[in-house]
Amino acid sequence: MRSHLFLIAFAAALAAFSPALALETRLVDVTNDRWIEVSGEGSVSAAPDFARLTLGVTTTGKDAREAMAANAKQANALVALIKSEGVAPADIQTSDMSISPMFSSQPPGQASAPTIIGYSVSDNVTVTVRNISGLGALLDKAVGAGANTVYGISYGENDPSALIDKARPLAVADARRKAEIYALAGGAKIGRLMELTEEGGARPVAFAARAYAPAAAAPTPIEAGGDKLTVTVRARFELTQ
Repeated sequence: MRSHLFLIAFAAALAAFSPALALETRLVDVTNDRWIEVSGEGSVSAAPDFARLTLGVTTTGKDAREAMAANAKQANALVALIKSEGVAPADIQTSDMSISPMFSSQPPGQASAPTIIGYSVSDNVTVTVRNISGLGALLDKAVGAGANTVYGISYGENDPSALIDKARPLAVADARRKAEIYALAGGAKIGRLMELTEEGGARPVAFAARAYAPAAAAPTPIEAGGDKLTVTVRARFELTQ
């Protein structure tokens, strides 16, 4: 009993001095040395509530001021178009702005340094679209308003934590099911839960590579599909005869 209390106190001290350790979901009982440890997985599916993508305008000019003026005109037209399609200002965010020189091409073998022949300006906005069914039409109109670069689309949910909470008991039940199978095969039975750890972190969001957008000849098809949110746990169960 004394050693068991010491381990609990030591774990509490570690959590106090290490926030990273304190954030880990972990339930531990060290009083039994006959146990089985398995992983369990629980998933829920949901239709996404919004889509997120980045639209950009790239312009060129003989000097930086000319390129900036042309870019500002097209970028303002693009943002105005996005707002007119019902996207809230809070869902429109400038995500990148760049000015870079363009250099002349030098013939092979020529030693002279390349010269600046103009400037390129890029202005990108990241847009959260909550009316996913209208995303294809918005993309087409955005291209017409001056967008000439498009970054890949990602999807998300308004309340992913609530969905994850539904997956958590499914993960624990899956772990218990596996443990019972192994215990039965070994002539034992499953007792109480001794340790439970939730693995992994936030679900990654994948963005497609940058692509240049040609003028659309037909409405762009967008299929949002469904998202799958998954929780993985490691569970240790007591083994009994």
